[in-house]
Amino acid sequence: MAKKKNVKKSKKPKKEESSHSSSSSSSSSSRSDSSSDSGSSSSGSSRSKSSNSPSRTPQEEEEEVIEEVIEEESNAQNTPSITTYSTYTPNGEPLPLSSSQNYGGKQLTDSEMHKRSLRFVSPGAAKRSTNDAMEADLQIAQQYQELGKALKLKGDYAGAVMELMKSLKIRKRVIGNEHPDTASSYYELGVCHCQAQNYEQSLTELKRALTLGRIVWGRTHEDTACTYFQLGIVLNAMGDYDRGIRELRKALQIFEANLGKDHEATARTLHHIGDAFAGKNDTTGALIHYGKAFTIQAAKLGRHNPQTLETFRKIEHHMRKPGD
Repeated sequence: MAKKKNVKKSKKPKKEESSHSSSSSSSSSSRSDSSSDSGSSSSGSSRSKSSNSPSRTPQEEEEEVIEEVIEEESNAQNTPSITTYSTYTPNGEPLPLSSSQNYGGKQLTDSEMHKRSLRFVSPGAAKRSTNDAMEADLQIAQQYQELGKALKLKGDYAGAVMELMKSLKIRKRVIGNEHPDTASSYYELGVCHCQAQNYEQSLTELKRALTLGRIVWGRTHEDTACTYFQLGIVLNAMGDYDRGIRELRKALQIFEANLGKDHEATARTLHHIGDAFAGKNDTTGALIHYGKAFTIQAAKLGRHNPQTLETFRKIEHHMRKPGD
């Protein structure tokens, strides 16, 4: 009521203007009321009330107009503002997901929406997702390699090479060249080509395995020794006995250092060095290395083991050679 009195006092000097504004306001309100039926009924009821009510002074009319203005202003302030987003229809219903969304007046495609959503993915979650995908790919590569090795044992070398190549391709894509598993794929390919008597291709794959193996495995690792060993066998099969002996002795040195001088791998390497000397028609050198291999194999594997028997037959053969 204090506010009303203050307004009343401030309006007294302009009494005529206020009455003029009140008349214009009432005329405008009557026009707006006539535009709707509900407004017409309400205005009619108000007019009936005013006709029944006693006559009012100009000051009372002015005060009534002021009250109406104040009430309208308060209603406008209390009405919450409604923000219309582009993701809603004019009826206020959410738009269905479609091939585009509107952000700031710009239409975005699904790929752009995906890129935008990636901004809200935590780095840890993204890294876990990437690691899971890599792990799944590497498991598939391992399965291809095992399948290739199984086909190799069955004698299906063409099928084995095809599966081993699939494994190698995945590993190169996921973990790159300088990784132990990639070097292992090259090694398995070299062994498969050797058994298929594709010696040139076997030599190529084994050299790649050795180059990577000395980096990722180390120069004195057992896998590096196995690669030297397989290279020696391929060179012997190609008739390059001197180089074969050289590669086999590198393998022998690592096996003796890591596994011991009486290990099966050591004996097998000595056996193939004996084969290289036999290929050179050096019977003495062949018998020396066959004899060392036989001693280890008889002690570790037994005299009736197939490897022991094979070494023994070669010793017997070279001892019976004429002229020796």
